[in-house]
Amino acid sequence: MMALDAMNLSITEVDLNMDKGEHRTPEMVTMNPLQTLPIFKDRELVLYDSQAITTYLASRYNNCGRLLPLDPGGRAIVDQLLHFNSGILYPLYRSAAHPILYDNCNFVMPQQVCNIQCAYRDLECMLVGRTWLGGSWPTLGDISIAATISTLQILVPIDKLKYPRLSSWLYRMSEELFYITANKKGLGEFSRRIDSGCVCDEREFKCPRSSIGRRSGAVGGKNEDI
Repeated sequence: MMALDAMNLSITEVDLNMDKGEHRTPEMVTMNPLQTLPIFKDRELVLYDSQAITTYLASRYNNCGRLLPLDPGGRAIVDQLLHFNSGILYPLYRSAAHPILYDNCNFVMPQQVCNIQCAYRDLECMLVGRTWLGGSWPTLGDISIAATISTLQILVPIDKLKYPRLSSWLYRMSEELFYITANKKGLGEFSRRIDSGCVCDEREFKCPRSSIGRRSGAVGGKNEDI
């Protein structure tokens, strides 16, 4: 969703309630045997990995080279960040959050906290001499990692004294319009659910079914619904 808003693209978005198993219907399983979200369909093409989806969208519909560099070196840097997110950060989120969300666990295990802190330290080192992870401006790599880190830091807060560069980077990301329109609302839903252990009211947090709908509420860099 952040990538869509950053590229000013609009697609038809369909909400599925994972708590009710709507992602496991025969139709959904046919499109994605892994039974995960998101699922993206463009004519006959079906993708079900967010990194693959965003790079496809940038390559096919927003080939300006800013979010996804055109030169091989710049593209490799973004790919490297996407792999770090999917291979390191997301598994850390899943192992820490799912017991709380689905197994009535009330805390993050000490070893998981340690592993997440190690990932924070790695990102802190990756930001030495850099304003953004991907280069001189936010790229799909920054967006992908911001989606996971903004969620992880609800479970294990980022210590500003230990990780000042990472903390500053996340703050800069949070000021980007695409972050405000497409990430903050869901982040609030996740935070409340972690705190309460309950499913949130869908009517309160339901996002508009198109990127145009999300962006139309943004005024001067702020979203009135947030």
